[in-house]
This record gives sequence, C-alpha cells and structure tokens, in this order.
Amino acid sequence: MSRDGVGVAGRPPGVGAPPGQLDSLPAGFSPVAGPTRNATLEQAWAPLPSVGRVAGRMPPAGQVVVTGIGVCAPPVERPAADGAWFDVRTQLGRRGYKYLPAACQYLLVAGRQALDDAGDCLTGAAEQDRGVVIGTNNGAAALHDEQDRTVIAEHASELSPVTAPYGAVNVLTSRLSMEHGFTGISLTLISPLVAGLESVQVGARAFAAGRADLLLAGAMEQAVPAPEAAAPEEGAVVLVLEPPERAAARGATGYGRCAVRTLLLPPHGLAAGAARERAVAVLREAAHSLGADQVPVHAVLDDSPVSELVAGAVPAAVGPVRDAGPPAAGSLTPMLRLADRLRAADGDSLLVTAAGTGNVAMVRIWRTAGSTQRSAGC
Repeated sequence: MSRDGVGVAGRPPGVGAPPGQLDSLPAGFSPVAGPTRNATLEQAWAPLPSVGRVAGRMPPAGQVVVTGIGVCAPPVERPAADGAWFDVRTQLGRRGYKYLPAACQYLLVAGRQALDDAGDCLTGAAEQDRGVVIGTNNGAAALHDEQDRTVIAEHASELSPVTAPYGAVNVLTSRLSMEHGFTGISLTLISPLVAGLESVQVGARAFAAGRADLLLAGAMEQAVPAPEAAAPEEGAVVLVLEPPERAAARGATGYGRCAVRTLLLPPHGLAAGAARERAVAVLREAAHSLGADQVPVHAVLDDSPVSELVAGAVPAAVGPVRDAGPPAAGSLTPMLRLADRLRAADGDSLLVTAAGTGNVAMVRIWRTAGSTQRSAGC
C-alpha cells in the first residue's frame, strides 16, 4: 500500500468527511498526506481548495516555546565512531538500559536533561496530554544490520528476544514516553535530514489541534554501519515544547520561540524552466513568511542541486547566508544547530536545511533576551 492509502490511526483517507467534500481536491493530492508520490511539480504545489476540515489533515503549525534543551552527543574533538564518549551505566544507571539500542540510550539521556532543564513543566499537564515526537534516519540501522546478519547466517529464531522489539523504530520513541509517563501521542518521523525539525512542526500542529499540552520533540541517531556518502552521526537532541500561553501561565520564559516550515521539492523538476521558477518562488515565500529578510540566515546544506537552489533562493538581507556545517548521515545535525541557535547570544535567526532528496526545512528562532545555556549535556 502506498503512503497515501492509510490515514491517521489507520483510517482510510476521507473517512468521516461530509459527502462530496473531497471532490474538489486537486489531482495528485491526498487528503491525508498532501501531494502524492506520483504528483507532478505543479500538482504538488497547487493550492489546497477551501473545503473545510478534511479528516486526517492537521491544522497549520504555529509558534512553540522551547522551555528545555537536552543534548547527548560526542564532543567535537572525538569522532562519533569512538564509543568511549558514552557510558550507559554512568549516564542512565546500572540496570534496565544496557541492552537498549545506542540511539535509544542517547535519547533517554537527552530527554532527562531536557525535562530537568525545563523546570516544573509536568505539573498541570495530564499524562494523556503529554506527547513525544522524535525524528530519526538511522536510529535502528545498526540493529537492523545485526538482525539481518543473524537471519542470513543462522535463523530468525536466533534473534535476541531482548533487542528484537526495537527493530520497530517507534519502539525507541515509545521507550522515552514510558520513561516519563507520557501517554499521549508518540510519533517517529523518518524524512531524510529534516525529520528532527519536522518533529517541532508536528508538535506545533498537535498543540493547535488540542492533542497535547506538553511535548518532547527531537532527533536521535546511531552511526550507520559502513556509511557510504556522509559522515556518521551519533547522539540525540530533545526539546521541551509548550504552547506560548501555557509557558506564560507558569512563568516560563524558555530559550525562545520557534516556527517551522517544511517543503518537498521533487528533484527531477528543478533543472530549468517554469518548474524551477515556481520552486524559487515557493522557497522565497516560505522564507519571507518566517521573516528571513529581518534576521541572519544559517544553513545546513549538502552539495546537491536542491541545496544549491535553496541557497540561491533564500533571501539574505542581514549579511550573507552563514554556513552552519554540512549535513551528516541523519537528522541530528540540523537539531544540534537549532539547539545552538536557541542558546546563542546573538539574537534571532533563521535556520535552513536541505537535502538532495528534495526535503527542505526552515526554522525561525525568536530568542528570549537573556536566556543562557542551562543544561550540561553528556
């Protein structure tokens, strides 16, 4: 089944919509997922008609307040492949964590740090109104590689019953939910490079839809076995997100506010002509909607044609686009840069990232004056 075949909670697209409501959707558009995989560039960017609330579609994302930051990642001077940077017994305890995949261990450490950093954020938030949204590209890759080798060399019956459940990547996210009594939404996103930033966007949508009062959003990665194209990533970042009104009510100023926009630019349609011009227009509109002409722009870009297009389309009115480093083999680097920007002392900014797959994310950061780094990190 294609990704368009199942809606939220397994509901087929359009279930619950009034008769005829979906008839006016443009060709190539799924009522749940948006543009379908086979949509043309023009169909993907066609404006959604005003048909009211379609079952399964989320409301537009708004601003969220980041009240806590947790980072568990190797020091810059030590490569991720050097596992000596992390000791599970020191970071998590001697029992109950040893056999978790490394990405899950990093996630739990970052989650603890973020909640400690956010202060008394759990008070007043019922367990069913607390959610977790985490992005990853390779969080279970090493485990999948190990399981494949076991099945090929021996038999599926030889798979470890302790680690086998973590082959389902959302189990890693759910482990963080269980650790802190979060019984609301638990989602794992896997979009290349931008999955972590998407978690912030999905968190804002969950607040707007009334699905949560408190969210942990972030990214987790584990070094890919034998990486071919990009540097391996290890570690996790977790942000505590709250709606602005809730943070204000409990007197939490936080590090600042964020708003995220994500785009998918089909790479095959960007070479030249009207499609390229349309892509540039869409990128500029998204950047302007986030105030790119008012703040410095920081970018995490690869060497793909998509990134080249993004770099040329995003306005840089406040100085040149500042290189925030190349992406690695996962979704962690953009989240590390977002954590850096939230804790930086040089004010508001826009963070832009793009990958050759066509995934693009833009994050506007409004820093809280006087906020400083409070969490210690790994």
